Amino acid sequence: MCIFLASLVLAAASVLISASAASAATVRTANWSGYAAAGAHNLVQATWVQPTVSCTSGSQYSSVWVGLDGYNSSTVEEIGTEADCSNGTPVYYAWYQFYPNQRHTFSHPVHPGDELTAISHYNAVLNSYDMGILDYTGSWSEHPSGAASGPPPSSAEVIVGLPPCDSGCIQPLANFGTVSIQEALVNATSLAAANPSQIVMVTGAGQNKDTVSALSNGTDFSATWVRAG
Repeated sequence: MCIFLASLVLAAASVLISASAASAATVRTANWSGYAAAGAHNLVQATWVQPTVSCTSGSQYSSVWVGLDGYNSSTVEEIGTEADCSNGTPVYYAWYQFYPNQRHTFSHPVHPGDELTAISHYNAVLNSYDMGILDYTGSWSEHPSGAASGPPPSSAEVIVGLPPCDSGCIQPLANFGTVSIQEALVNATSLAAANPSQIVMVTGAGQNKDTVSALSNGTDFSATWVRAG
């Protein structure tokens, strides 16, 4: 892992129902859950095991990703994995996005149970983003990069949520069971040290779509599916 992360550092705007960028209070959103830290952070990373989705019929969606920006800005530099249901069939893949530009999908296969690490890094000298994702189980990695299109990042996130919908809609949340996030770091120190806000997805009626645990060891948490929406 250390070699991978060292090589990277030489990455869906959220629909907030209620939030305070300056506080660590719980935030309720329609499409994000996990943790977000406001501030001029330039690196975020985390490790997780790809969850298994339970599909019945229809199409539902879920993502796990790390990113810079998006919590209190209109751009996001994010990278992660997808666990969806397409007409009742499970679909898994990895992707990255310089939101609001379209997402890009990697061709490598992703399977339930794969262990992955992802990182999004802002290079202030070059005013660019270097992102990366490593699938330890599948023995592949990708390292997309791109020039910054706006000011330096104003937040860092580790998120379990829904992918952006072109029309601004909120899609049904796929039943991902429980996904465990480990080794979540901001600026190469624990996520907790960045004083993040906990985020929970809710329906328009205020019902939880998932639950999010407290941070353990400052770097670990889990999210558990409750309902599609």
